[in-house]
Amino acid sequence: MKKYTLILFVLLLAGNARAQQYEKNILGVRAGLNVSKLAVSAEDMRLSTGWRTGFHFAVSDQVLLTRKLPLYLETGVDFSSRGGKIALAQYGEVYRTTPRPFYLQVPLLVNCHFNVRNLLTIQPFAGIYGGVGLRGRMEFDYLGKEELFGDRGMLYRLDFGVRAGVGFTVKRIYLGISYDIGCMNQFKGTEFFGYETRVSEVKIQNDCLSVMIGYNF
Repeated sequence: MKKYTLILFVLLLAGNARAQQYEKNILGVRAGLNVSKLAVSAEDMRLSTGWRTGFHFAVSDQVLLTRKLPLYLETGVDFSSRGGKIALAQYGEVYRTTPRPFYLQVPLLVNCHFNVRNLLTIQPFAGIYGGVGLRGRMEFDYLGKEELFGDRGMLYRLDFGVRAGVGFTVKRIYLGISYDIGCMNQFKGTEFFGYETRVSEVKIQNDCLSVMIGYNF
């Protein structure tokens, strides 16, 4: 079954390549909605996490890798509002906080363009991204607001993860959906809910579902 699927995939690529000449470079702008969550684990703490909505906007650049196949290398610059909701149950009380980090990200993706009757282009993609935290605050029910980054913040600025998704282009209008899985522990070792905590005791990672609309030039 895998063998026949691979053969079909190659035939589709070859047919598309013969049918038209693909653009060598595609610039685009994107904007959309994030639904993000912090994957948090901590020793001896009863934690629950929830999703938070945010936003993102980006500039993308797709470069054709080969003239024979519609494969593109995509990069660009993303500005992304992320975070999540965290609740800690301790001594009969429930304490809540909402981290709100804002990142600059640079993705490195490989995507493939499947043209459907010159009306629609389907673009599945996968790759990695790197990010740096620009600013961010964490709101507590009982402690007010604290900075997420910097000397007193609990998160590292650098982030790294994997990204996969699919885009659709109709007459230069772009619609897409993607999912990011954070691969770095963001916790750098400081207070967590007012408790002095070591890095080995807490693990925080970024996960994010993004829906976007844009335009390709």
